[in-house]
Amino acid sequence: MASGLKTEDLYSMRGKICIVTGGSSGLGSYMAHGFLAAGAARVYITARSQDTVQAKASELADLFDGDCVGVAGDLSTLDGVDILSRTIREKEDHIDVLVNNAGLGTGGLFERMTVEDWDRTMDLNLRSPVFLTQALHDLLKNNATHEDPARVIFISSAAASEVHVHVMAYSSSKNALEHLTPQLALALCDDNIRVNTISPGRFYSEMTRGSWEDPEAESFKQELRRIPAHRYGGLEDIAGVAVMLCCRAGSYFTGKVLNLDGGHRLRH
Repeated sequence: MASGLKTEDLYSMRGKICIVTGGSSGLGSYMAHGFLAAGAARVYITARSQDTVQAKASELADLFDGDCVGVAGDLSTLDGVDILSRTIREKEDHIDVLVNNAGLGTGGLFERMTVEDWDRTMDLNLRSPVFLTQALHDLLKNNATHEDPARVIFISSAAASEVHVHVMAYSSSKNALEHLTPQLALALCDDNIRVNTISPGRFYSEMTRGSWEDPEAESFKQELRRIPAHRYGGLEDIAGVAVMLCCRAGSYFTGKVLNLDGGHRLRH
């Protein structure tokens, strides 16, 4: 048992190499921010737009000692997954953290849902995270030990455990990620790779902008009253949990879904 425990060591990500897909905005950028603040040596963030991802990477790199590297690409295709994998391999001999955050929020009436809507949602939200993890499996295990394992994090949603007929494809894709989590955790445990999922409720992000943009709107105030925490989540909330899962403090978690929703599920 360790003696002289120091909080700064318990929650340190010093020297770690991380990837956060969909890291140019919203929850992805919050987690990348948290990793760099915790001492990560290098954080790769991805997005479709070269200009957008480079701007965010430069912004984050200016704030911390660690480096933030923007990689543009389309992870909704397996070619895009392969390109990202090859890009990382050209630069790194191992990675410590993979956050599968890139996703697509689709919605609409069942009778208007198209095969294309269903497929593009499943491709980006479910297929790509699975096969990106597979493509980077050897890099994840290269530096992993049972004392300092590598981490894979999936990002789900409160919608995964609810019934909303207007987001059928989205909620189904996220529910599948949560079901996948313990299976993949068991499959990768002998390689010293921990696999967990964060399932957020309402957060300030581009995806939810229409709900919170006018803080005086009665609909927004009603929503805050329904959430037991009486607020939306922000940078510190998801960055804190992601850092915890990826540092010594969270190294005994695996196969778990962490509901990060301010108590949202208590009323649903």
